Amino acid sequence: MTRLGRDNEDLLFMARLLRRLYKATDDATHVPGDLPIEVREATQSAATTANRRSARKGGQGFLLTAAERRAIEERSVLLATEHFEAQGWTVKDVGASQPYDLHLTRGDENLHVEVKGTASDGSQIILTRAEVEWQRKFAPANALVIVHFIELDRTAEPVTAIGGTLHCISPWTIDGETLTVISYIHRTGL
Repeated sequence: MTRLGRDNEDLLFMARLLRRLYKATDDATHVPGDLPIEVREATQSAATTANRRSARKGGQGFLLTAAERRAIEERSVLLATEHFEAQGWTVKDVGASQPYDLHLTRGDENLHVEVKGTASDGSQIILTRAEVEWQRKFAPANALVIVHFIELDRTAEPVTAIGGTLHCISPWTIDGETLTVISYIHRTGL
């Protein structure tokens, strides 16, 4: 084979590798080193609400659809429920009516659980003001469950979430130094 033929083969090989890399990047829900999707969404939302012209900074900019967020939430609540039921707790999903996700009972014990699911490594999560305030009131009868590295199967209709690694902190003491403000309400006096 001539040198020119080998160069063409090498170029075709590199083009195939790049095509696979670009497809993997398009399909990824989390790129290592980027801010977690939830953090980017919350920051972007706060900036948009504040009428910032450039609301999107940092990261790849891939945000989740409502269906993808719902799939991740359902997956994380399912894994948390299975985790606590295996420990003998009776689990009630109260996320639609309470400022936390799961209410657990076992004999005279009660536990109030906040569940956070993410496709990222779980090193950062978004908490609402109400979630923080209520969990501080419930302590030490509280827990934080983070289900991280959840994967999305976008080939299914509707999209489904699979996998995930569960990490539980109980009791959950919320240290102010672990919280970062991403938005403020300013009373103008008008």
